[in-house]
Amino acid sequence: MLDRYCKPLIAALLLSASGLAESAITLGVMPVGRTGWSVAVGITISGLGAGEAPSLGSYDLDLNFDSSHLEYVGTSFGDPVLGDELDVLDFGANVTSVGSSGSGVLNLFELSFDSPEDLNTLQADSFTLAVVNFNFRQAGSSPLRLAVNALGDADGNALTANVSSATVAPVPLPSALWLMAIGLAAVFRGRAHTTN
Repeated sequence: MLDRYCKPLIAALLLSASGLAESAITLGVMPVGRTGWSVAVGITISGLGAGEAPSLGSYDLDLNFDSSHLEYVGTSFGDPVLGDELDVLDFGANVTSVGSSGSGVLNLFELSFDSPEDLNTLQADSFTLAVVNFNFRQAGSSPLRLAVNALGDADGNALTANVSSATVAPVPLPSALWLMAIGLAAVFRGRAHTTN
C-alpha cells in the first residue's frame, strides 16, 4: 500500500529536480502599441528565476502571422524599459537575428555572451525579448502564434515554456471622427457648388 503512494511521489520529486516538470516559464505575444493601421507586438517571457537560475541565455522563436492582413515593418531586440536582458552588462556583443522563414513566418534569434553568473544574478524574472512592428494591409483581425524552436538557459541547457498567442486588429476611427469627416465633406461640397 505504501509502495502505491511512494512511487508517484518519488517520480514527481525526480521530475522536479531534473527540470523536466518545469513549465512555470511562459512566452507570450501581446500588443504594446497600436495606432490606426499599425501595431507593435511584444514577445515576452515570465517565470524565470529572480536573481537566480534559471535565466534565459538564448532563444530561437517563430512568430506566425497572417501575411494577407499584416505587413512586417521591423524589430527591436530588448525590453523598452529594462533594455536587453540577455545583455545585462550592456556590452552589445550578443548575436541577434530576425528574418522571414516563409510567408507569414518571422524567425527571431538571440544568443547571449554574458556569463551564466551575470545572467542568473542580474536578469529580471519577466521582460520583453523583442518588439515587432507591423502595418495592417486590410481591415479585420489577425492571429499571432509563437512557436519555440529552441530555448536555453544561461548554461545552455534546454528550457520548456508554456506559450500563449494573441489576435490583433486595426484601431477603428471613432464614430465622432467619421461624423466630422462627413460634415466637412458636405461643407466643402457646398462651397464648391456656390463658387461655380
